[in-house]
Amino acid sequence: MTTGFQLVHKWIERNRGLGKTDEEMMKVQFVYEGTLYRLRKTDNGEIAVDAEPGTVIIFRDERELEDELTCRICGARYTNKIDTIRCCMNGDE
Repeated sequence: MTTGFQLVHKWIERNRGLGKTDEEMMKVQFVYEGTLYRLRKTDNGEIAVDAEPGTVIIFRDERELEDELTCRICGARYTNKIDTIRCCMNGDE
């Protein structure tokens, strides 16, 4: 079973490969099940992931839920549904 930490680390690796800087990624927070994940820089400059369990409430625009071209796990955007489905198809196992 994939954990929230694994999903966050996968997102970090994917977005580094897409050219995002650490500073850009540090502005992102993640929610998996009832846990909020935040990124922070360690003293040696690496990115660490902190988790805060609790109750998370997310308000979303209904139009976002209809977006079939964005991976629901990592947020990557695709031009077709097949690539979107394949992106993280095993991410929640």
